[in-house]
Amino acid sequence: MPPDALPYSESEFLSLLGDRVRAMRLVRDMSRRELARKSRVSERYIAQIEAGKGNVSIVLLLRIAHAIRCG
Repeated sequence: MPPDALPYSESEFLSLLGDRVRAMRLVRDMSRRELARKSRVSERYIAQIEAGKGNVSIVLLLRIAHAIRCG
């Protein structure tokens, strides 16, 4: 692997990120609706992120992480 190569593709990264968001939401026993409300991100966009389809900005990711952490 060349030294400047990413360890996985962008689509793999987004899929892993979506899996992690879903897993942490479920650990906190939160619905998508509740996470959407607390993070001020639409429920539809949360679903896209969890499906590995949403290319989430770092600011939205911060809001989602904070909403999950604060439960």
